[in-house]
Amino acid sequence: MTIYKYLTIIILIFMLYACGLKSDPVPKGSLDIPYPQAIDYAVNSDGVSIYNGSDNYTLFVEKADESIGFFNLAGFKRVALINPKQTYTDTDVVNNRVYKYRFRHYYGRVKTYSPALMKTIKYYSPIKHSSINITYEKNKRVCVYPGLSDVVSNTIVSINGIKMGNAKNAVKTCFDEPPVNSSTLSVMAIPYDYDNNTGIPYQQEFKRDTTKLNLPPQNIVVRRDDKDIILTWDKEKNNTKYNIYITTDGKDKFLQQVDVELFRYKAKDDKCVDFKLTTIRNKKESKKISVSACK
Repeated sequence: MTIYKYLTIIILIFMLYACGLKSDPVPKGSLDIPYPQAIDYAVNSDGVSIYNGSDNYTLFVEKADESIGFFNLAGFKRVALINPKQTYTDTDVVNNRVYKYRFRHYYGRVKTYSPALMKTIKYYSPIKHSSINITYEKNKRVCVYPGLSDVVSNTIVSINGIKMGNAKNAVKTCFDEPPVNSSTLSVMAIPYDYDNNTGIPYQQEFKRDTTKLNLPPQNIVVRRDDKDIILTWDKEKNNTKYNIYITTDGKDKFLQQVDVELFRYKAKDDKCVDFKLTTIRNKKESKKISVSACK
């Protein structure tokens, strides 16, 4: 009896010890892992950036090269495990190649994956100039020299919103200064790829020599308090007089000539008031520039 008594105690101790080794039970609902939904991705110069927006789940990412052929899709390769609220950039990509990405949530506690979400992503290098040089020549010409690029096919040039023409790669192309009423020339060079997709524009500004130009007032500021209107603008060298017009029913009526960069006006009603201003230089009047004063 003594031997059986000791055996019974040993068995009880073993059972208690074994019970203590068991992990906490996993709720059945925890095995139902949702599809990945909070995924953002972007194509940039480094590759394909993938953001895992989930609060709780690690994102398991795989990829297959769709451009190789349909049967290659069976050979998905692991790309990364992305922690919640983290970003990973897949740099193993080739320009103009189509990839099939497979995303699944991974729950490490139970080592279980969610159903897969598939995304087809075409990688392409950003359409931008590898280099570009823009100059403003003494003969009032703007010259654009785009560098060689495997991505850029041609470049469209505009100056102050006026389309000037096309600049070829590795060719210096010059354009005559357009007739604009501004002391600044804003040059925009927009690259296009071989499929005529618009790329990242390049912009550069040049200050013009206003002493040799007869420009209307620049950088006009309009202030209106109820019916009281004040106009102010930049002072330019040798600009001593300015003409102020009011536009009513499409017609310009001369109001006043001033010799300071300020004009006050009392509106008759609450409607917008449309003005036009000119500069008088060497007894010659510049083109008109329009401004509106609204409440």
